[in-house]
Amino acid sequence: MMFLSRKKMVLVSVAILAATLLAGGFVMFRTVSQGKDLFRLNKALLEEGYYMADFEFKMMGIVYYLDKGHYLEALSTLSQLHSRLSNRAGLNKVPQFASTEEELEFYLGLQNPKTGAFMDESFPYCTFNEPTENVVAHIATLARETGSPVQLKYPLRYLDEVNTPEKLRAFLDDVSNIGWLGNRFPETTFVFARSLASSVNGEGVIRESGLYEFSEVYEATLLDWLYENQDPETGYWGPKLRGTGQLARLDLNNTASIIKVFVDRNGEHIRDAYPLRYRDRLFATTLGVIDRPLPPEDALDEWHDWNIATTKGIRMLLRYFWADASEAEKQRAMDLIADHVRIKFERFYVAEDGGFSLYPDSQHASLDGTATMVLGDIGAFSTERQARLWGDPEAIIEDLGRVETFAITPEDLAVISAKPQVNSLRFYLRGPDYGNLSANVSALMYPQQTVVLDATELVPNVLTWLEEQPVSMGNWTSKQSLESYYSSVKMSAPRVLGNGKELEGVSDLFAWSEKLTIVAFDQLQIPIYRMEFVRPADF
Repeated sequence: MMFLSRKKMVLVSVAILAATLLAGGFVMFRTVSQGKDLFRLNKALLEEGYYMADFEFKMMGIVYYLDKGHYLEALSTLSQLHSRLSNRAGLNKVPQFASTEEELEFYLGLQNPKTGAFMDESFPYCTFNEPTENVVAHIATLARETGSPVQLKYPLRYLDEVNTPEKLRAFLDDVSNIGWLGNRFPETTFVFARSLASSVNGEGVIRESGLYEFSEVYEATLLDWLYENQDPETGYWGPKLRGTGQLARLDLNNTASIIKVFVDRNGEHIRDAYPLRYRDRLFATTLGVIDRPLPPEDALDEWHDWNIATTKGIRMLLRYFWADASEAEKQRAMDLIADHVRIKFERFYVAEDGGFSLYPDSQHASLDGTATMVLGDIGAFSTERQARLWGDPEAIIEDLGRVETFAITPEDLAVISAKPQVNSLRFYLRGPDYGNLSANVSALMYPQQTVVLDATELVPNVLTWLEEQPVSMGNWTSKQSLESYYSSVKMSAPRVLGNGKELEGVSDLFAWSEKLTIVAFDQLQIPIYRMEFVRPADF
């Protein structure tokens, strides 16, 4: 047997390390290059009406291969996926359904008979659960519409692979501990650990529908693991670096989902044995993550992550931590939310459609893009929520006075319209209902240049777009869920005064009434000023 000298062994080790780094670097370059094109294809295919609910999880499956050092498998899978999407080979184009029953049958037919997952079994096992939860949620919605129970064609056998404490912990540790290569992408395989949390955070349709029996031991193991893996420095959950055990990144996207395991929407503890810890650090960390530079223009994968994570971060701040935040923290959050709303309208709102896209400056709106709009979360659609966040409307509105006049002049209107914070003006002939300022709006006006639509104009636009939308499911959002949400808002489209004849339109309104009330709103749809015009008593 031949033995290498210590010097030769060191040289061989260095050579192997160098080769590994070179291979990793090449694979990284190839993956990033082809990956960017895949996100472009995903965007195009969604617009063409193809079923793409498993796309981003297939991408994460490739990241899993890379992180484990399976470079050839990663490159092969990446190339095959790119070829299939480019050639539309073997893809399912969502048809125009004649009935809800027909649509239900289509989605049931996507299930894998062997695994029970709604995922291509050639991809890593870790990818199976998240697309399955998303499709099952849509199936449950369709089943409710048809009045039938939620039933699948095959058992969810893939969940048997994590049905003991040992197997569950092994899986969670496997996808949560990553290397340098796995940490180079906008999303990490930690998403698959978070995915299993859906069975204990109230989001799991699989559990809710009784499609799989999760044992008490399973639940206890999952809760223990999640509780143990919260980072005390930041309050966040996320991937850890192999070898050091340190938090690899600030994972807002997945933290926003895991936090629902421990607190309800009012921030109250759900389980006494698992109280939420590090609240102050969670708020501060989230503000810092939201306040980050926008991605490069051509980085669609990063924009994808920005859209989802920033939206989730805003929702997390408002739902769980708002009551305990300081005034300074609230003001900073308001400024960041206002910037986010402006960017969403400026870069993502597609006026020709009436909805929002997931990627900036797109030609068409999408279901996923529209689902990431936060106006409902900031109280624009609910006076009760708005009052809880910003204060009671009657208390926070500044009264600019009552003017007796026979005709409204430009100078009269400028008292309220020229205020710098004003985004839109709502006109009320019957007087505003401060319990619902979206009701009885006679007209709407944008007195200053703005990209942000008033909620009373936006909601009808979204509903009209949804009615004409042929796609029934995006990457994770169903058309039915958006229709249900926006239909519950109950807003009628007001007359919009514009085209340089704003004052003429206001005069026309006033001509038909003895009183005209104007309420001004800012870009967060918060009412900030009020003014009344009345005809003299001897009129």
